Amino acid sequence: MRLPLLRFTGVITGGEIFRIASLCLYVTLLLHVVLATDTFPAAGSAAGLATSLPIILFLASLARYLWPGIVKHDRPLLLAEVLAAVFVVSSLTLQQSAPGLALPWLVGLAGIFPLALGTAIGLIVVLAIAVIGFALNIALGAPMLNWLPHLFATLFTGLSTIVLSNTLRSNHAALRRAERDERRFDAIARATRHVFMITDSGFRIKFSNPALHDVIGYTQDEVVTQELRAILHPDDAAEHQEKLRYLRDTPHSTIFSRHRAMHRSGHWVWLDTRGYNMLHDGAIEGLVFSIEDISARKDAELKLEEEHALLRAVLDLNPSMIYAKDADGRFTISNRSFQRQFGYESEDEVRGMTVHEVFMKQAEGDGHALQAMAEQLHQQDLEIIKSGIPLEDLELQGLWGTDPHSWYRTNKFPLHDAHGETMGMLGIARDITERKEYEMRLEYLALHDSLTGLPNRRYLLKTIAEAIARPQPARPRMTMLFCDLDFFKSVNDTHGHDFGDKCLMELTRRILAELPAGDFVARFGGNEFAILSNAPLDEAKSKAERLLAAVAKQLVVDDAIVKIQTSIGIALLEPEHKTPSELIRAADAAMYQAKERGRNRVEIYDASLQNNSIKRAQMDVALRFALERNELSVMYQPKVSVIDGSIKGFELLLRWNNPKYGHIPPVEFIPVAESSGLVVPIGLWVLEEACKQYSLWQQRCPDASKVTISVNVSMRQLLHSTFLDEVAAILERTGVPPQAIELELTETSAMASPVQTIDNLTRLKRLGLRLALDDFGTGYSSLAYLQKLPVDVLKIDKAFVQGLDKNSSDLEIVRMILALAQTLNIETVAEGVETRENVVQLKKMGCYLAQGFVFSQAVNADTAEDMLRSPRRFAVA
Repeated sequence: MRLPLLRFTGVITGGEIFRIASLCLYVTLLLHVVLATDTFPAAGSAAGLATSLPIILFLASLARYLWPGIVKHDRPLLLAEVLAAVFVVSSLTLQQSAPGLALPWLVGLAGIFPLALGTAIGLIVVLAIAVIGFALNIALGAPMLNWLPHLFATLFTGLSTIVLSNTLRSNHAALRRAERDERRFDAIARATRHVFMITDSGFRIKFSNPALHDVIGYTQDEVVTQELRAILHPDDAAEHQEKLRYLRDTPHSTIFSRHRAMHRSGHWVWLDTRGYNMLHDGAIEGLVFSIEDISARKDAELKLEEEHALLRAVLDLNPSMIYAKDADGRFTISNRSFQRQFGYESEDEVRGMTVHEVFMKQAEGDGHALQAMAEQLHQQDLEIIKSGIPLEDLELQGLWGTDPHSWYRTNKFPLHDAHGETMGMLGIARDITERKEYEMRLEYLALHDSLTGLPNRRYLLKTIAEAIARPQPARPRMTMLFCDLDFFKSVNDTHGHDFGDKCLMELTRRILAELPAGDFVARFGGNEFAILSNAPLDEAKSKAERLLAAVAKQLVVDDAIVKIQTSIGIALLEPEHKTPSELIRAADAAMYQAKERGRNRVEIYDASLQNNSIKRAQMDVALRFALERNELSVMYQPKVSVIDGSIKGFELLLRWNNPKYGHIPPVEFIPVAESSGLVVPIGLWVLEEACKQYSLWQQRCPDASKVTISVNVSMRQLLHSTFLDEVAAILERTGVPPQAIELELTETSAMASPVQTIDNLTRLKRLGLRLALDDFGTGYSSLAYLQKLPVDVLKIDKAFVQGLDKNSSDLEIVRMILALAQTLNIETVAEGVETRENVVQLKKMGCYLAQGFVFSQAVNADTAEDMLRSPRRFAVA
């Protein structure tokens, strides 16, 4: 039987080389053993086994060589084979029956087995062979100079073989992909109904698919051999030929041409031709054309009336009011909803009318209000027609009809003719009264205290922020009176919280009675009130003294008489105030000074109370060096499933331990970082730390891939020009899957610049990151914007969670937030959960993720890792 010298079964791979190389190795090893052994040991001895095994290995490799399709070399057999070969070499070496045998043959084994074993196992085998060679030489007492080069040769040969094996596998995969792509292209070219054609610069066909015959009736061979040229319609020929010349003469250019060509049978065929100049491409060197037969479209125009009827039905069945106007502002199209709203029976009645005429049909009395509204809408529509700029998502109250309480969302778009000129406009108005009332109720609950009905702390911050946001010349003269009831805790402790609540309601009535209607009164906290007034300091002090007297009058509640006093601090909104907290901090400092000076008195903030401001400035300087001095660290608070107590993720929390100030809470240094801009580099450092830690957990913990790490992001970071690129770079450096990282943005920040926020969050979402809206319920989100935010999670603010069993309004807010999240298909996480009762309530209401001290405080990375490893779950019932 004649055998070829090399018996490759296909593309050369590491396995093919191993099949041949292993046979050669065993032949030479067997020959070496025969020449080096004078007498063969007994068959049952270890020496006999070591002498016999080469024969078995030779026969096995010969069978593998002769019948590669039958004799497979799977991994367990290969590992057994390398173990046998190493045993043969080691046994003969230790018996000194083959002096100097070990290392050269070990080099050979390291050089061939990784070809078939793969990278990881191959590397282990190479290292094991090197270690065995080292041990053999140590056991035989060989000089280092004799065996050390061989040891390095073993390692180098093995690693080189691994690299070769990987390269062969890559080449093999690339070849398979190329073959597959070629087959796919050929299949697509044959299956498509479009003509794909490549010509040279003289427009002679080099390639075309079979669709050429279907479109023009000629095959490629007929066109080439008979040198046929397309016969173009006289009306299209000049323009099409001009485009072809442009395509040929302009490198990298593309063209589109719609023209008519004559079919072999003599009728005209409408064609859409797209051409691409690829003369510069060495693989193509020609002009590429994609030609589509669109003759059927002309037939479709005959069905225009049917389509018009269908569109008419769609238009009339739409509950939104839809209409179109011409360039003069007269109605041309209206749907059934529009007609019913204004009392018309058909579109013909409305066509040609102006909005003034339509509105006047509903006018009662003189109709001046409707006429003014009609004029406003008319001018708005004409502006859209004139400018060509659409007006989208405009929400107005009382826009249509006579109901002034209804809310409508309006979208208006310019309409263009076939030449691109504006020919009119399209308007769509939808009644959103129900949704708007729900939104306003949610906003009211979020901005007002449920007990007193006063604006709450959030509303106060919003009001101050709006005043600060105004330009300096237009900024109002604002004074804050910060009131704290003295020893009010003892009232609650003595008489109970219900009694204290009644006292607060009576004190609220007294405060409102003493102040003019223009002053803003808010309940800041449990026993704290804040008043914003436009009065100067002397007048504000007079008001504060009147409040002292009013509050100090005795209270009679439930037949009990109490006397409550208050301390008041006054601060003026200064030009240098940048945030509401600065004004509040000043008034609060003055209030505490009033308490320190005996309570039941008024103090005005002055320069002597600047310690906090100085500390803030010093903290700003220290924070600039915190990163490079390794003063910042991160902690991890678990997010727990209230269903089964398992850990579903961690929120990363930043900590600062400064040598001068000690442990500084985030509520103090984060605002400093925000105002100084340090939040951008610090935030990127935190994100990278989170990614690095997650990468380590993936290596160490089998369940790490099931959790996410949440990282807080400020609006300043989100709007930074390089933030998106930096995030992408961190993900690439650390290799962390983007879906494992969840970026949290507070609701207040998100609503500060909603349009830009939506854009940037959408780009982050495209990277694969999860997005969460933090402190939800505190930022007065517009539902119109919320449904556009690409968020995955709403995090319910702890202020609502901790009031679940104390405050019915907090319970209702949480219930509404969960309903909203369910409607938008968004996950929810409850923050600040501190009691088992809260866990049970949240579970019943449908919030299945929570975090808080009831489960765990924030822990370091090692403890978090122990939590991931541990099978123990948190108690949730």
